[in-house]
Amino acid sequence: MIQLNKIENLDPHKNLNKKIEFVFIGWEEPNKGQELSYYILLIDQIDKTKELFSSDTIQCVINKKIETEHPTKNFAFIPNKDFILLNTIDFTKTILKVYFREKGKTFEDSLVGSFFYPENHLLINKRSLVITDLQTLESKKIKFEEDVAIEWAYFINSKQIQVIQAFSNICFVYDLEEQKIIEKRNIANESLYPNIFRWIYRGQEYQYNQLQMELIQKIENKFISTYFKND
Repeated sequence: MIQLNKIENLDPHKNLNKKIEFVFIGWEEPNKGQELSYYILLIDQIDKTKELFSSDTIQCVINKKIETEHPTKNFAFIPNKDFILLNTIDFTKTILKVYFREKGKTFEDSLVGSFFYPENHLLINKRSLVITDLQTLESKKIKFEEDVAIEWAYFINSKQIQVIQAFSNICFVYDLEEQKIIEKRNIANESLYPNIFRWIYRGQEYQYNQLQMELIQKIENKFISTYFKND
């Protein structure tokens, strides 16, 4: 189990850098239940959308799980269809999209989140992780089996990543050197917290592995929330 400390409220995490900005332009619903949002990209308050993407707007997914800018360096993550890591000085693009080929079909993995570390960027997808060295721009793609659905992932140290699974109480450690899952366990003691429905990532502080998470328990058809930080 992960060592957890119960907290009363979530603390806001603020990005230290504000070089880029996504400005919402509008949305459409091409299919029932599918909502597409469109933005323009400002870099140092200048619209760079057309220059970088040959279009007046870009379709993006923007939410609190997707960190779009490095707190101290000149890198941005653009959560559009290609999942682009962008150098905001020379505009070098690194495409981070992950594809699976299974049962004769090719499909794209879906975006879950993005987080910047001092020297790396971690892209979190539903079934895969992409680690990019910000000095060399070399990327390592880690793919998991179809029974894995990721809620969040973070570096425990330089060689290991903790992965929290979605809609469960399960987490596992992936070892980068051994290139395999080395440990799987419960996040919380289910005798203390029964009827666990899911854990939800609520924030991570730059340069630290400390996460804020929300535990959802379903008891008698009611959902109960409790907030935690990990040690």
